[in-house]
Amino acid sequence: MEQSKEPYIGPRAPHFLGYPEASATAQTVAAPLLAGASLSLVGVIIVDGSDFRWPGVTLLLVVMSAIALIATMQIGADARKYLYNRQTIEAWYAPEDLKRSSELLERRSAHFIQWQVRNRRAVVTFNTGTMLLIFSVATALVPPHDEQAAWRWAAAGLALAGALVEAWWIHHLFHEDPGGPPEKPKSLNGGDG
Repeated sequence: MEQSKEPYIGPRAPHFLGYPEASATAQTVAAPLLAGASLSLVGVIIVDGSDFRWPGVTLLLVVMSAIALIATMQIGADARKYLYNRQTIEAWYAPEDLKRSSELLERRSAHFIQWQVRNRRAVVTFNTGTMLLIFSVATALVPPHDEQAAWRWAAAGLALAGALVEAWWIHHLFHEDPGGPPEKPKSLNGGDG
């Protein structure tokens, strides 16, 4: 397929160009694995609840984690439908349609903004799920008896510290300025547009 000579005015590029792929990997690889780990821990708590100091609290945190991680996959899939590149447009539309319609380019820019908003929700949901999973691990590590108590308390404290770092990261992501649209869109071929 021959490329059009007309410059495309496209959406603003992500702050980090690899961000869409990194985000998709977290939503399609890491989230399912962590959700599976959460659901495995649910089975352990149900079967061996007496081995935990707070089985009810741990179970609640694990279930909330699994729900958040599953929601990450769904929100991420919903967001992904709004992210596409110039080659995708060229594959679906004839060159004469592309030359006549600036609506496609405007729609692409609007869709990119939709992807940013929805993907950000998926990112915050993923990090919330991981934070809840780490909190649940911390509560699972708290010793129910005195045997090996010092080591288990140390492990629980370390997990709690990890959960607090994740909570700080979520706060950072939620309050991060994603940036607005540029004053004048830049042509993708380097020209003035």
